[in-house]
Amino acid sequence: MKNLTRNAMSALAIVAVLFTSTGCTMKIGMFQPNSNFAYPNSNVEPLGRVTGSASKWGIFSASIIDKDMLDTAYSNALKQKGGDLLINYKITSETTLYPIFIPFFKTELKVDGTAAKMTVGKQELK
Repeated sequence: MKNLTRNAMSALAIVAVLFTSTGCTMKIGMFQPNSNFAYPNSNVEPLGRVTGSASKWGIFSASIIDKDMLDTAYSNALKQKGGDLLINYKITSETTLYPIFIPFFKTELKVDGTAAKMTVGKQELK
């Protein structure tokens, strides 16, 4: 009888650990065409695809995505190719809940787009 109780308690403990170690994720995104101002008479040269991210942790509630988080993800993306601006980029936010005794939330903001170099000068119109 004691073995049955011990086995039941062990199984219950394993189920509890598995339940609290799994997370739930929610993902939201949006596309930004024509997303930046380019100076008139400037030449915009695409440099290639880049991705940047920024994340925050929260206890009891998810962190709010703010301008600082977006600026960090944006600048991390531009550093990859040395660009001045991102064109046609997509913003994706992902919030994951980790229910370990106290609910922890991780909010990650990703920016994925094309880095471009902008040189101000005379634009030759054809």
